[in-house]
Amino acid sequence: MKMAFIGFGEAAYGLTKGLRQAGLREEVYFFDKLWDTPPYGDVIMKRAAETGAVLLKSIEELMTVSDIVISAVTASVAIIVAENLAPFLSKKHLYVDVNAASPMVKEQISDIVEKTGAAFVDVAMMGAIPVFLHRVPILASGSGALLFKEWMGPFEMRITCIGDKPGQASAIKMFRSIFMKGLVALLLETLNATHRYNVDDTVLESIAETMEKNSFLETVRLLVTRGVVHAERRAHEMEEVIKTLEGIDVLPTMSQATKEKLYWCSGLGLKEYFGGETPKTLAEVMSAIEEMLSI
Repeated sequence: MKMAFIGFGEAAYGLTKGLRQAGLREEVYFFDKLWDTPPYGDVIMKRAAETGAVLLKSIEELMTVSDIVISAVTASVAIIVAENLAPFLSKKHLYVDVNAASPMVKEQISDIVEKTGAAFVDVAMMGAIPVFLHRVPILASGSGALLFKEWMGPFEMRITCIGDKPGQASAIKMFRSIFMKGLVALLLETLNATHRYNVDDTVLESIAETMEKNSFLETVRLLVTRGVVHAERRAHEMEEVIKTLEGIDVLPTMSQATKEKLYWCSGLGLKEYFGGETPKTLAEVMSAIEEMLSI
């Protein structure tokens, strides 16, 4: 099994470093167009020397010597990279895309790759590479997902196969990011405001009391099931929050979005749908939303 990376940035470096520690002895090859462009080239070549990765300056040569091809560039150029590699791919290759791209992009790349006879793997890395290295939790989908897990099994990579449809793994990462990245933005807006009144600890402790009273999943259930029934009232409350933030010169970006989402929810008529009663499960809520949207 010969491995090659397109791009030798943080992801490729971290995976290679971890795999070396786990016993990978085969040559690892890479192509990175910035290898001789300062200051990036210096970092790339230093990482290559540390991990024993071998720079090849020709994509064609890289494809000739490799079995597993891992695209570790950026989402914005992932399709272009696949198109450039396609003439040199064949049924001997397993093409693994680890870029944080949308499911639709992964589907397009899969179409490009599989026309060459190569198998495709949509990979979503669900943690920080510098922390976990090659043992970062990985979700994999696509025609080559099971083979990827089989080949990397001896090195104890943490790969969970989601299915054979490209885009499934990346969809999970994208949807998770709505919450994880959104939570950071909410916290920044909250703390920006609390700091003006020197009440950071008091507000955070109050939030913690609510969040820690039940398990995370139970907290989510309670927040959503109650929230959809009382969406209009809470949207009105957010209008007051926005006025408060504007009054202390704090940009209310997330509060505006919250208000709009709550009014959207109220407009679906879920309070009437449930007769003013709080539904018991998230499944009931989501089924009702789908039903209202289809009318």
